[in-house]
Amino acid sequence: LHSRLAEREEAMERFAEQIVLLGETERRQLAGEIHDGISQRIVSLSFHLSAAADAVASDPVSAAEQIARAQELAAGALDETRLAIAGLRPPVLDDLGLAASLESLARSIPLPNVAVDTVMTNLPEHAETAVYRIAQEALQNVLKHASAEHVQLRLSVAAGAVVLEISDDGVGFDPAATAERAGPVGYGLPGMQQRAELLGGQLTADSAPGRGTVVRLRVPVSAER
Repeated sequence: LHSRLAEREEAMERFAEQIVLLGETERRQLAGEIHDGISQRIVSLSFHLSAAADAVASDPVSAAEQIARAQELAAGALDETRLAIAGLRPPVLDDLGLAASLESLARSIPLPNVAVDTVMTNLPEHAETAVYRIAQEALQNVLKHASAEHVQLRLSVAAGAVVLEISDDGVGFDPAATAERAGPVGYGLPGMQQRAELLGGQLTADSAPGRGTVVRLRVPVSAER
């Protein structure tokens, strides 16, 4: 028994380390892309707009040229921003699709009883990425805090929405108390709720001390278009 507990603890530590390393790699990559590309374009954009403002009364032709250049820089910054966002998409989504990626993610959690039930959906890439990240965060929370013996992940389509549900039989928590002491948005439950809102969806956490937790994400079907 002691050996099994030690192996389980070691597996949990390895899983947590992999998640942290993945997050740090993504953040460093994004920071580099913003600094080297997007921020430089914005600095140049500001310069050309200032030049246009100075010339608009005395030299309208020059002002128009500066504005045209600023428009080109703005378009370039937008393109680079989209590429940076696309670069944060987990490759497994392109390899397997959302349903199979969630199955793989859930089964990578070092817990003894993980049940998975998913269906195919037709979400756009940005929505797939958000759903995957929410599932990843919810499963990390189960691993770190729930002390659960059983976990279930379900992905379904019902009542005009794609629904992700992650439930566990762990120790539970008080969602209201957690919200009061939450850190910066982007971490934990507030971060998951923000991702859901950006999709036009809703994320709820049904829990109480001693009775487990159900995290439910609903993304309206309109997000599929």
